Amino acid sequence: MIREGRAGDVDRCVQLARLAAPERGNSEWRQALRRDLESAVHLLVVAEAEGGIVGYGRARLFEQGPDAPSDSAPSGYYLTGIFVVPEQRGKGIGTGLTRMRLDWIRQRAPEAWFFANARNTASIALHRKLGFEEVSRRFSFPGLTFDGGEGILFRLVF
Repeated sequence: MIREGRAGDVDRCVQLARLAAPERGNSEWRQALRRDLESAVHLLVVAEAEGGIVGYGRARLFEQGPDAPSDSAPSGYYLTGIFVVPEQRGKGIGTGLTRMRLDWIRQRAPEAWFFANARNTASIALHRKLGFEEVSRRFSFPGLTFDGGEGILFRLVF
């Protein structure tokens, strides 16, 4: 089952987030996930299976600052992270999490944005299947680096 996140989901989502990005601490993840729940321009969705949360997805509005570099990603609603536990992958959970986030964005904007490391072929394939098209490989996004790879910016026009 895919549903919007709740306050009681944060601790489990922190555990999952640390599996995906262990370099970020628990408090940093907890703060980000709570912001997703509390802000009208952020979203946290979770996937439940076998009595527990097995995945999550995030989305948010990004607005360029006045001092943004010329290569800054455009303002808009972005899919900003998804994680499914390895033993539940390949069952459509990632697609379900992404569709729910896209439905949320569709109610707010005429397009959705997504970026990925060029090495993340599974995520790129999923998003292309949903209609995302590559826009650029030369862009910046605050706080984002693509370790060992190249970033790709994608857009889906509804």
